[in-house]
Amino acid sequence: MKLVFVYSNKDDPCTRKYCYELSKGLQKYVESSVALFYKELNEEIVLNNDIIIFQRIGANGIIISKEDKRNIFMLIDKYYNTKKFVYMIDDLVIEDQYGLPKELMKRCHALICHNKLMSQQINKYNKNIYVLRTYVDMDVIKNVEKKNLDEEFYVSWVSTGAIGRKLIFDIINRISKENSNIRFITMSGSSFLSGVENVISYRYVPFKNMISFLKGTHILLNPVPTHDNYFKEKIEKRSQKTIEEFLNCKTEIKYALAGATRNAIISSKTAPFLYTIKNKQNGLLVNDTVEEWVAAINRLYKDDELREKIIENTYKDVLKYYTLDYASLKALEIFNRILMNNSN
Repeated sequence: MKLVFVYSNKDDPCTRKYCYELSKGLQKYVESSVALFYKELNEEIVLNNDIIIFQRIGANGIIISKEDKRNIFMLIDKYYNTKKFVYMIDDLVIEDQYGLPKELMKRCHALICHNKLMSQQINKYNKNIYVLRTYVDMDVIKNVEKKNLDEEFYVSWVSTGAIGRKLIFDIINRISKENSNIRFITMSGSSFLSGVENVISYRYVPFKNMISFLKGTHILLNPVPTHDNYFKEKIEKRSQKTIEEFLNCKTEIKYALAGATRNAIISSKTAPFLYTIKNKQNGLLVNDTVEEWVAAINRLYKDDELREKIIENTYKDVLKYYTLDYASLKALEIFNRILMNNSN
Protein backbone atom coordinates (compact mmCIF):
# COMPACT_ATOMS: atom_id res chain seq x y z
CA MET A 1 0.00 0.00 0.00
CA LYS A 2 1.24 3.47 -0.93
CA LEU A 3 -0.18 6.50 0.86
CA VAL A 4 0.23 10.23 0.39
CA PHE A 5 -1.09 12.74 2.95
CA VAL A 6 -1.80 16.14 1.39
CA TYR A 7 -1.72 19.22 3.64
CA SER A 8 -2.05 22.96 3.08
CA ASN A 9 -0.93 24.55 6.38
CA LYS A 10 2.56 23.41 7.39
CA ASP A 11 2.36 25.28 10.72
CA ASP A 12 -0.99 23.94 11.89
CA PRO A 13 -0.72 21.55 14.89
CA CYS A 14 -3.25 19.33 13.11
CA THR A 15 -0.87 19.00 10.18
CA ARG A 16 1.92 17.92 12.50
CA LYS A 17 -0.33 15.30 14.06
CA TYR A 18 -2.37 13.95 11.15
CA CYS A 19 0.18 14.30 8.36
CA TYR A 20 3.73 14.33 9.68
CA GLU A 21 3.17 12.00 12.65
CA LEU A 22 0.63 9.62 11.13
CA SER A 23 2.51 9.23 7.84
CA LYS A 24 5.64 8.48 9.88
CA GLY A 25 3.82 5.98 12.08
CA LEU A 26 2.46 4.13 9.06
CA GLN A 27 5.84 3.77 7.37
CA LYS A 28 6.66 0.51 9.14
CA TYR A 29 3.37 -1.06 8.01
CA VAL A 30 3.03 0.01 4.36
CA GLU A 31 5.21 0.22 1.27
CA SER A 32 5.34 4.01 1.46
CA SER A 33 3.67 6.80 3.40
CA VAL A 34 4.59 10.45 2.86
CA ALA A 35 3.27 13.94 3.62
CA LEU A 36 3.05 16.40 0.73
CA PHE A 37 2.23 20.11 0.33
CA TYR A 38 -0.96 20.47 -1.72
CA LYS A 39 0.69 22.58 -4.46
CA GLU A 40 3.02 19.65 -5.20
CA LEU A 41 0.18 17.24 -5.90
CA ASN A 42 0.13 16.19 -9.56
CA GLU A 43 -0.87 13.30 -11.82
CA GLU A 44 2.41 11.44 -11.36
CA ILE A 45 1.99 11.40 -7.58
CA VAL A 46 -1.62 10.24 -7.87
CA LEU A 47 -0.58 7.47 -10.27
CA ASN A 48 2.22 6.33 -7.96
CA ASN A 49 0.02 6.01 -4.85
CA ASP A 50 -3.01 3.95 -3.86
CA ILE A 51 -4.72 6.37 -1.48
CA ILE A 52 -4.56 10.17 -1.45
CA ILE A 53 -5.59 11.69 1.90
CA PHE A 54 -6.54 15.38 1.96
CA GLN A 55 -5.93 16.60 5.51
CA ARG A 56 -8.23 19.49 6.44
CA ILE A 57 -7.78 21.18 3.07
CA GLY A 58 -9.89 24.35 3.01
CA ALA A 59 -10.47 24.35 6.77
CA ASN A 60 -7.23 25.52 8.35
CA GLY A 61 -6.81 29.17 7.39
CA ILE A 62 -4.94 28.61 4.12
CA ILE A 63 -6.90 30.00 1.18
CA ILE A 64 -7.04 27.55 -1.72
CA SER A 65 -7.02 29.42 -5.04
CA LYS A 66 -9.58 28.66 -7.75
CA GLU A 67 -6.81 27.21 -9.90
CA ASP A 68 -5.56 24.88 -7.15
CA LYS A 69 -9.14 23.85 -6.36
CA ARG A 70 -9.73 23.00 -10.03
CA ASN A 71 -6.53 20.97 -10.11
CA ILE A 72 -7.51 18.95 -7.04
CA PHE A 73 -11.01 18.28 -8.36
CA MET A 74 -9.65 17.36 -11.81
CA LEU A 75 -7.32 14.76 -10.28
CA ILE A 76 -10.13 13.28 -8.20
CA ASP A 77 -12.50 13.10 -11.18
CA LYS A 78 -9.91 11.68 -13.57
CA TYR A 79 -8.64 8.94 -11.26
CA TYR A 80 -11.75 8.29 -9.17
CA ASN A 81 -12.20 4.77 -10.57
CA THR A 82 -8.57 3.70 -10.17
CA LYS A 83 -7.39 5.43 -6.96
CA LYS A 84 -8.94 6.15 -3.57
CA PHE A 85 -9.40 9.67 -2.25
CA VAL A 86 -10.02 10.39 1.43
CA TYR A 87 -10.87 13.61 3.27
CA MET A 88 -9.67 13.85 6.88
CA ILE A 89 -11.00 16.52 9.23
CA ASP A 90 -10.68 16.90 13.01
CA ASP A 91 -12.80 20.01 13.79
CA LEU A 92 -16.35 20.95 12.89
CA VAL A 93 -15.30 23.75 10.51
CA ILE A 94 -16.82 22.53 7.25
CA GLU A 95 -18.21 25.90 6.09
CA ASP A 96 -14.82 27.55 5.49
CA GLN A 97 -14.03 28.97 2.04
CA TYR A 98 -17.67 28.85 0.91
CA GLY A 99 -17.99 25.20 1.88
CA LEU A 100 -14.85 23.83 0.20
CA PRO A 101 -14.51 21.09 2.87
CA LYS A 102 -18.07 19.96 2.08
CA GLU A 103 -17.27 19.82 -1.64
CA LEU A 104 -14.21 17.68 -0.97
CA MET A 105 -16.18 15.38 1.33
CA LYS A 106 -18.75 14.79 -1.40
CA ARG A 107 -16.11 14.04 -4.03
CA CYS A 108 -13.91 11.66 -2.01
CA HIS A 109 -14.47 7.94 -1.54
CA ALA A 110 -14.40 8.15 2.24
CA LEU A 111 -14.04 10.46 5.23
CA ILE A 112 -11.97 10.12 8.40
CA CYS A 113 -12.93 12.03 11.54
CA HIS A 114 -12.14 11.59 15.22
CA ASN A 115 -15.35 10.77 17.07
CA LYS A 116 -18.87 9.51 16.43
CA LEU A 117 -20.61 12.85 16.98
CA MET A 118 -18.44 14.37 14.27
CA SER A 119 -19.36 11.50 11.93
CA GLN A 120 -23.04 12.26 12.55
CA GLN A 121 -22.46 15.91 11.59
CA ILE A 122 -20.84 15.05 8.24
CA ASN A 123 -22.64 11.91 7.09
CA LYS A 124 -24.96 13.92 4.85
CA TYR A 125 -21.97 14.61 2.58
CA ASN A 126 -20.58 11.06 2.43
CA LYS A 127 -21.81 7.81 3.97
CA ASN A 128 -18.37 6.13 4.07
CA ILE A 129 -17.04 7.53 7.35
CA TYR A 130 -14.36 6.05 9.59
CA VAL A 131 -13.45 7.14 13.12
CA LEU A 132 -9.78 7.39 14.10
CA ARG A 133 -9.43 8.73 17.63
CA THR A 134 -6.60 11.05 18.63
CA TYR A 135 -3.12 9.96 19.77
CA VAL A 136 0.32 11.13 20.87
CA ASP A 137 3.80 10.17 19.68
CA MET A 138 5.13 8.65 22.90
CA ASP A 139 8.60 8.06 21.44
CA VAL A 140 9.02 11.80 20.85
CA ILE A 141 7.49 12.73 24.20
CA LYS A 142 9.70 10.31 26.15
CA ASN A 143 12.81 11.93 24.66
CA VAL A 144 11.82 15.48 25.64
CA GLU A 145 13.62 16.72 28.74
CA LYS A 146 11.51 17.85 31.67
CA LYS A 147 11.62 21.60 32.28
CA ASN A 148 13.44 22.40 35.50
CA LEU A 149 10.92 24.36 37.53
CA ASP A 150 11.17 25.38 41.18
CA GLU A 151 9.67 23.27 43.94
CA GLU A 152 6.22 24.86 43.76
CA PHE A 153 3.06 22.97 42.76
CA TYR A 154 2.24 23.77 39.12
CA VAL A 155 -1.03 23.67 37.20
CA SER A 156 -1.00 24.00 33.40
CA TRP A 157 -3.45 25.28 30.80
CA VAL A 158 -2.89 25.04 27.03
CA SER A 159 -5.38 26.38 24.50
CA THR A 160 -4.59 27.68 21.03
CA GLY A 161 -8.07 29.19 20.72
CA ALA A 162 -8.17 30.45 24.33
CA ILE A 163 -11.34 28.48 25.02
CA GLY A 164 -12.67 29.35 28.47
CA ARG A 165 -10.48 32.42 28.92
CA LYS A 166 -12.78 34.17 31.40
CA LEU A 167 -13.28 31.00 33.42
CA ILE A 168 -9.50 30.38 33.55
CA PHE A 169 -8.89 33.99 34.58
CA ASP A 170 -11.40 33.71 37.42
CA ILE A 171 -10.07 30.31 38.53
CA ILE A 172 -6.49 31.60 38.71
CA ASN A 173 -7.47 34.72 40.62
CA ARG A 174 -9.48 32.71 43.14
CA ILE A 175 -6.70 30.14 43.66
CA SER A 176 -4.05 32.86 44.00
CA LYS A 177 -6.02 34.50 46.82
CA GLU A 178 -6.49 31.19 48.65
CA ASN A 179 -3.22 29.34 48.09
CA SER A 180 -0.01 31.05 46.96
CA ASN A 181 1.75 27.64 46.81
CA ILE A 182 -0.14 26.78 43.61
CA ARG A 183 1.32 28.33 40.48
CA PHE A 184 0.14 28.26 36.87
CA ILE A 185 1.88 27.79 33.53
CA THR A 186 -0.28 28.85 30.59
CA MET A 187 0.55 28.42 26.91
CA SER A 188 -0.70 29.40 23.43
CA GLY A 189 -3.68 31.77 23.54
CA SER A 190 -2.85 33.07 27.00
CA SER A 191 -1.43 36.55 26.42
CA PHE A 192 -4.38 37.97 28.41
CA LEU A 193 -2.80 36.36 31.51
CA SER A 194 0.51 38.19 31.18
CA GLY A 195 1.38 39.88 34.45
CA VAL A 196 -1.24 38.03 36.48
CA GLU A 197 0.03 36.94 39.90
CA ASN A 198 1.35 33.35 40.17
CA VAL A 199 1.18 32.84 36.38
CA ILE A 200 4.00 32.09 33.95
CA SER A 201 2.41 32.88 30.59
CA TYR A 202 3.63 32.03 27.07
CA ARG A 203 1.81 33.23 23.99
CA TYR A 204 3.24 30.50 21.79
CA VAL A 205 5.59 27.58 22.41
CA PRO A 206 6.78 24.90 19.96
CA PHE A 207 5.46 21.40 20.58
CA LYS A 208 8.56 20.01 22.29
CA ASN A 209 8.79 23.06 24.58
CA MET A 210 5.15 22.57 25.53
CA ILE A 211 5.85 18.92 26.40
CA SER A 212 8.88 19.97 28.44
CA PHE A 213 6.74 22.37 30.51
CA LEU A 214 3.93 19.83 30.94
CA LYS A 215 6.40 17.29 32.29
CA GLY A 216 7.11 19.77 35.07
CA THR A 217 3.48 20.35 36.08
CA HIS A 218 1.09 18.31 38.24
CA ILE A 219 -2.38 19.11 36.88
CA LEU A 220 -3.58 19.87 33.34
CA LEU A 221 -6.79 21.90 33.05
CA ASN A 222 -9.25 21.45 30.21
CA PRO A 223 -12.05 24.01 30.63
CA VAL A 224 -14.33 24.17 27.58
CA PRO A 225 -17.41 26.04 28.83
CA THR A 226 -20.35 26.43 26.48
CA HIS A 227 -21.18 29.78 28.09
CA ASP A 228 -17.86 31.33 26.95
CA ASN A 229 -19.27 34.30 25.00
CA TYR A 230 -15.90 35.30 23.52
CA PHE A 231 -15.30 31.88 22.00
CA LYS A 232 -19.00 31.18 21.34
CA GLU A 233 -19.44 34.19 19.05
CA LYS A 234 -16.24 33.49 17.15
CA ILE A 235 -16.73 29.76 16.61
CA GLU A 236 -20.47 29.84 15.88
CA LYS A 237 -19.91 32.42 13.18
CA ARG A 238 -17.16 30.30 11.63
CA SER A 239 -18.67 26.84 11.98
CA GLN A 240 -22.35 27.81 11.64
CA LYS A 241 -22.99 25.28 14.40
CA THR A 242 -23.73 25.76 18.08
CA ILE A 243 -20.82 25.91 20.48
CA GLU A 244 -22.09 22.65 22.04
CA GLU A 245 -21.98 20.90 18.66
CA PHE A 246 -18.51 22.25 17.95
CA LEU A 247 -17.01 21.28 21.31
CA ASN A 248 -18.58 17.81 21.26
CA CYS A 249 -16.87 17.13 17.94
CA LYS A 250 -13.37 17.95 19.17
CA THR A 251 -10.83 15.30 20.15
CA GLU A 252 -9.68 14.34 23.65
CA ILE A 253 -6.08 15.33 22.89
CA LYS A 254 -5.68 17.03 26.30
CA TYR A 255 -6.37 13.69 27.96
CA ALA A 256 -3.70 11.98 25.85
CA LEU A 257 -1.22 14.77 26.62
CA ALA A 258 -2.00 14.55 30.34
CA GLY A 259 -1.32 10.84 30.37
CA ALA A 260 1.84 11.09 28.30
CA THR A 261 3.31 13.84 30.52
CA ARG A 262 2.01 12.42 33.82
CA ASN A 263 -0.45 15.15 34.74
CA ALA A 264 -3.79 14.67 36.48
CA ILE A 265 -6.46 16.10 34.19
CA ILE A 266 -9.49 18.13 35.24
CA SER A 267 -11.99 18.59 32.42
CA SER A 268 -15.33 20.03 31.45
CA LYS A 269 -18.04 17.50 30.61
CA THR A 270 -17.93 17.63 26.82
CA ALA A 271 -18.49 14.45 24.79
CA PRO A 272 -14.83 13.53 24.07
CA PHE A 273 -13.92 13.68 27.76
CA LEU A 274 -17.08 11.93 28.94
CA TYR A 275 -16.02 9.20 26.52
CA THR A 276 -12.54 8.80 27.91
CA ILE A 277 -12.60 9.91 31.59
CA LYS A 278 -14.05 7.87 34.44
CA ASN A 279 -14.48 10.43 37.18
CA LYS A 280 -11.98 10.08 40.06
CA GLN A 281 -10.31 7.16 38.27
CA ASN A 282 -8.39 8.75 35.39
CA GLY A 283 -9.43 12.38 35.79
CA LEU A 284 -11.92 14.72 37.40
CA LEU A 285 -15.01 15.89 35.53
CA VAL A 286 -16.52 19.17 36.71
CA ASN A 287 -19.29 21.60 35.87
CA ASP A 288 -18.10 24.93 34.53
CA THR A 289 -18.37 27.07 37.63
CA VAL A 290 -15.41 28.74 39.30
CA GLU A 291 -16.34 27.04 42.57
CA GLU A 292 -16.21 23.50 41.14
CA TRP A 293 -12.93 24.11 39.29
CA VAL A 294 -11.25 25.62 42.34
CA ALA A 295 -12.49 22.78 44.55
CA ALA A 296 -11.15 20.19 42.08
CA ILE A 297 -7.72 21.85 41.90
CA ASN A 298 -7.51 22.10 45.69
CA ARG A 299 -8.57 18.48 46.06
CA LEU A 300 -5.79 17.21 43.79
CA TYR A 301 -3.31 19.55 45.45
CA LYS A 302 -4.08 18.17 48.91
CA ASP A 303 -4.81 14.53 48.06
CA ASP A 304 -1.53 13.05 46.82
CA GLU A 305 -2.98 9.54 46.72
CA LEU A 306 -5.90 10.48 44.47
CA ARG A 307 -3.68 12.58 42.21
CA GLU A 308 -1.13 9.79 41.78
CA LYS A 309 -3.88 7.22 41.15
CA ILE A 310 -5.34 9.41 38.38
CA ILE A 311 -1.91 10.00 36.84
CA GLU A 312 -1.02 6.31 36.85
CA ASN A 313 -4.38 5.19 35.41
CA THR A 314 -4.25 7.84 32.69
CA TYR A 315 -0.67 6.96 31.78
CA LYS A 316 -1.54 3.26 31.42
CA ASP A 317 -4.65 4.04 29.37
CA VAL A 318 -2.74 6.34 27.03
CA LEU A 319 -0.01 3.72 26.56
CA LYS A 320 -2.71 1.22 25.59
CA TYR A 321 -5.11 3.24 23.44
CA TYR A 322 -3.60 6.60 22.52
CA THR A 323 -0.13 5.98 21.08
CA LEU A 324 0.93 6.75 17.53
CA ASP A 325 1.58 3.07 16.93
CA TYR A 326 -1.93 2.14 18.10
CA ALA A 327 -3.42 4.85 15.85
CA SER A 328 -1.26 3.73 12.91
CA LEU A 329 -2.59 0.18 13.15
CA LYS A 330 -6.15 1.52 13.34
CA ALA A 331 -5.48 3.75 10.33
CA LEU A 332 -4.07 0.76 8.45
CA GLU A 333 -7.31 -1.13 9.09
CA ILE A 334 -9.28 1.83 7.77
CA PHE A 335 -7.18 2.18 4.63
CA ASN A 336 -7.43 -1.55 3.92
CA ARG A 337 -11.20 -1.34 4.19
CA ILE A 338 -11.26 1.68 1.87
CA LEU A 339 -9.16 -0.18 -0.71
CA MET A 340 -11.44 -3.22 -0.49
CA ASN A 341 -14.58 -1.13 -0.96
CA ASN A 342 -15.18 -1.10 -4.69
CA SER A 343 -18.52 0.68 -4.59
CA ASN A 344 -17.50 4.02 -6.12
